[in-house]
Amino acid sequence: MWGVSCIKMNRPALNENEREARQQLVAFAMAMMNQELSFFEGAPKILSLKDNVGGVPDRDQDFDVFVVISSETDHLPLQAQRSLWSSIALDNLASEFKKTELWARKFAPEACKNLIERFSENS
Repeated sequence: MWGVSCIKMNRPALNENEREARQQLVAFAMAMMNQELSFFEGAPKILSLKDNVGGVPDRDQDFDVFVVISSETDHLPLQAQRSLWSSIALDNLASEFKKTELWARKFAPEACKNLIERFSENS
């Protein structure tokens, strides 16, 4: 469904900020692939790095996967926000968190794999 964006651009060598952003992006994608980070928590982390990795068009198939996840789950609190929510509300959302992760697991691993391939230092 989602393929690697194979747009090669003539661009200058990476600066230190781009290199660091790419390392973070790859680390987050790998953590999601290894089930150490949920797709729900990882999506905003990936999207926050998009503009910093360099050479990514506005519409990018792999990043768009995380736009979809964020868009479909924007009503759910991230871990950092949960202390502001009541335990009853969080308990009521527990099944939705699980459903969200199962849903994202159907398509997000491929985008993670593609991002790792595209932005790892070996690429």
